[in-house]
Amino acid sequence: MWENTIITHKIGEVRMRGGYSILREIHRKDFMPNGKDYGLLDYEFDNMIRFLEKQGYLERVLRVGDAYSLKPAKLTLKGLQLLKDKSDYEETYPARNGLIEWVRSEKEHYSNY
Repeated sequence: MWENTIITHKIGEVRMRGGYSILREIHRKDFMPNGKDYGLLDYEFDNMIRFLEKQGYLERVLRVGDAYSLKPAKLTLKGLQLLKDKSDYEETYPARNGLIEWVRSEKEHYSNY
């Protein structure tokens, strides 16, 4: 039972750091994030965007067929609360070219358990 808790925690935390970053960038509009920023394939990044929408963190993603745009996307109150709750991430938050390593560093940390 304890083992399943650790696995769930690892998955949630890795997803949380990447999700935090995507939400942060959409909210600040410094740049529009894409899969390459996180070392993800296009469909993996699209799945992450869909996850954030489905969980109620993000809304107004413009979709036309298989294409989408994050320009009109907005964070929900739940998304804004997540940014506030995870504000300690700002202490180590990197420039755009360091996002892949920043997200992976957390994955490596949790894989040591």
